[in-house]
Amino acid sequence: MTEPRTALDVYKAIIDELVNKVRQYGSSSHVVESGLFSKAPAHRKFNKFIAALSPAQRQLLSEMLQEERDGAIHDLLAVLSWWIDCRDVGLTYQGNPMPVDLGGMGLHGDYVARRDGEQWPS
Repeated sequence: MTEPRTALDVYKAIIDELVNKVRQYGSSSHVVESGLFSKAPAHRKFNKFIAALSPAQRQLLSEMLQEERDGAIHDLLAVLSWWIDCRDVGLTYQGNPMPVDLGGMGLHGDYVARRDGEQWPS
């Protein structure tokens, strides 16, 4: 990835990082691949539950966990959009105002559009 130079480039990079990296950091892939939620001692009860599931049930649980992670990212961006729209909060890059809401549906709309494979609007 090239280094973003403008406030617009930074905004796009942030949304794309949420889509291409951050949403993948969750435990959904571990559930299917290794049959674990995590290796943390506090999560032993979750791992025991997952171990009792069939492969098809683990796949379904993995999809549920991914939906929750995507929903959490969406909801965070929706709240931030509300603050930007209703409370005069703004984002800047090197002192320059950062454009947000390129698709007309808030930061969360830009996230969903990019997650669903849409291109950035011109």
